[in-house]
Amino acid sequence: MLIWKQFEAHAAAAPGKVAIFCGDTRITYGQFAADAEALARKWRAQGLEPGDRIAFHMRNGVELATSYYACLAAGFVAVPINNRLIPSEIDWVLEHSGARAYFSQPDLQVRPNGILQATGTRAADPSAQTDPADRTGLLLYTSGTTAHPKGVSHSQRTLAGNVSYMRAWGLTPEDHTLLFTPMVHASGAIMHLISSLSIGASVTIIPVFDAATVLDAWERNGTTFYMTLPTLLRALVAEQRARPRRVSTGRLAICGGDAVPVPLQEEYAALFGQPMVEGYGLTEGLPLLANHPRANRPGSMGRPVGDVETRVVEGELWVRGSGVATGYWGDAPFEDGWLKTGDLVDIDSDGFVWFRGRRKEIIVRGGSNISPQEVEETLYQHPAVAEAGVIGEPDPWWGEVVVAYVALREGQLVSEEELLEFSRRHLAGYKCPARVIFLEGLPKGASGKVQRRALKERLAHAASAH
Repeated sequence: MLIWKQFEAHAAAAPGKVAIFCGDTRITYGQFAADAEALARKWRAQGLEPGDRIAFHMRNGVELATSYYACLAAGFVAVPINNRLIPSEIDWVLEHSGARAYFSQPDLQVRPNGILQATGTRAADPSAQTDPADRTGLLLYTSGTTAHPKGVSHSQRTLAGNVSYMRAWGLTPEDHTLLFTPMVHASGAIMHLISSLSIGASVTIIPVFDAATVLDAWERNGTTFYMTLPTLLRALVAEQRARPRRVSTGRLAICGGDAVPVPLQEEYAALFGQPMVEGYGLTEGLPLLANHPRANRPGSMGRPVGDVETRVVEGELWVRGSGVATGYWGDAPFEDGWLKTGDLVDIDSDGFVWFRGRRKEIIVRGGSNISPQEVEETLYQHPAVAEAGVIGEPDPWWGEVVVAYVALREGQLVSEEELLEFSRRHLAGYKCPARVIFLEGLPKGASGKVQRRALKERLAHAASAH
C-alpha cells in the first residue's frame, strides 16, 4: 500500500528507465529515487519528523516532484500551496495545516525557507497512531465554496487507491504521460505524477501551460496519456487546428474538472484522431467516474472506476471507494467512507452518470429546477461561443430567472437576440436565458473552471450600482 514502496520497486527493477522528462532534463528512476531519499535525509537532519506537515510553494517541475517523493519516502505530510494564493491566504493554509516547514522557489517566496517558528506547530497528526498505510501523506487544499479552503487528507492507502483507478482505466508501464495541469492540484499530483511513477510509466512535466509547448512535447516524446481541463482543451484544439502535430501515439485522454461540451469532444476527435472522453473526480479522489474509448457516452460523467461505489440521495451523488480521501483536516472522517459531493446527478439504465448541477447552484424559476450546465451545454453548441457561464438572477415574479454570460470565439460576432433565439430552439422556454451578457473572458478558478460564484458577485455589484 505504501506509495514509496511501489515506486522503489520500479526503481530497483529498471533503474535506467527515464522517470521524468522536463525540458532538456532527463531523470531516471534510479536517480530520482536517490534524489528523493537524499532530500528526506536533509530534512530529517534539520529536525523534521514523520507526520510533520511540509509546505511547498513551487511551480511544476522536478523540484516539486522530488519534494513530494521525499515526503512519501520519509513519512512527512506534503502540503502543496496553490501558486495563485495571496500571502494572507498562504498564511491561513500554514496555520490550518500546522505546517512545520515551508519551502519555496525565489519568485514565489512569502517567508523564509526552512522550519517555521511562528506558524508551524508539532500538533499531532490524528492518523499518526494508525497503520502506516493509513497515515496522512498528502494534504490538498481545495478552493471550494466555503470562506476558507478545506484541507483534503489523503493517506498512503487512498493514494494507492487512486493509482489502482488509473490501472483500471488502462495506464501501464509502457505509457508516457503528459503533465501540464498544476502539480499542486489533485490531477497533477495524484493522477499524473504519483500514478505514473507508481505504475512504472514515464512522465513529461510542462512547467507552464502553453498549447504549442504541450503539443511539441507530445510529438517529441510520444505521449500516450494525459488529463486536461476544458479551458486547456480548447487551447490544444485551436493549436492543433492551426499547426497540426503528429499525435498518433495518443491512446488515452480524459477531460474533467468541469463539464466538457460535446461539440468540443467531437472537434477534438476529428483533429487528434482519438476520442477525448469525459471523466469525473474531485480533490477527494480521481478519476472516480469515467467514460472509456470502448464505452463512451459523450456528455455523461461516465461510470464508476475500479471499486468506486455510488449512491444518489435526494438527487445528490455520494461516492465511496479505496481512492476517496479519508476526510478533511481537523474534521471527523467521512461517515462510513461516503463522500457527499454536492453534485446533482441522474444515473441511466446502463450505469452512466449525468451531471445536473451543483446543489448550491441550481436555478429555481417558478418552482422549476434548472441546471446551469444544461443551458451552458446548449450555448456551447453555437459555433460563435467560446465560453459560457449561467447563473440565476433574483426576480420578483419568478423567484429567479436565467442569465447567461458568454465569451465569443476570436473573430466571431453574434447578437444577444440571436443567442436567445438559438436557446429557444433547443431548450424548454422556462430554461432559456432572460438575457445574455457578453464578456471578453469569463472568470475562472485555479483549476480552470468557470466560477459561477464570481459571476453572481458581478451581477450583484451591477444591480447595486443601479
